[in-house]
Amino acid sequence: MEAATATSMDVSARRMTKPPGAYRHGDLRNALIAAATELTVQRGGPDFTLREIAAITGVRHAAVYRHFASKSALLEEIARLGVESLRARIEEQNAASPGDRLEAIARSYLDFAVSRPGEYRVMAQEGGVSSTQYRALLDMMTAPVAAAQSAGALRKDVSTDMLARLWWAELHGLAMLALNAAMKSTELGDCVRAVSRIWRADAPALSAA
Repeated sequence: MEAATATSMDVSARRMTKPPGAYRHGDLRNALIAAATELTVQRGGPDFTLREIAAITGVRHAAVYRHFASKSALLEEIARLGVESLRARIEEQNAASPGDRLEAIARSYLDFAVSRPGEYRVMAQEGGVSSTQYRALLDMMTAPVAAAQSAGALRKDVSTDMLARLWWAELHGLAMLALNAAMKSTELGDCVRAVSRIWRADAPALSAA
């Protein structure tokens, strides 16, 4: 097998390679996903080739295609796994009221984005990901928005679908500002409080928040 190259590869990437002389990689599929995610973090986006991923994981280029037919397929899987993980986080959020739950969800969403930047960039921004993942992200916002509207915590003169889109857009914008160093992650707390109250019918004035 070809040896892993040292370029564009940190300690965590080197740990993905198979043992020297081993015929098979122990878990090549997940190693490919991990390597692609790491390079996405390092380069601020999925600016890599499958040949690079093969070199990092210590296998021949052809071995990658046994698991992923293309770079787009690899990115799609990273996005799918990321969406599943984020959905699990969101579903765990409970609060005393539907309005407070929206704020908890907003905190969880942004925490995911800044703590797992490679996955988030792929699942919510970068090319190669299908509209299926975009729809999945929107769908996970719709249910809590609908619950808050039904409870009278959100204004009802805007449709549930539109509020979910606007809320997601605000969270995504904050996430990307933080990932691109245009905003400090320590500033996200105040932003979360503001964003979660913009559409609330029962929120106190922002100046008193």
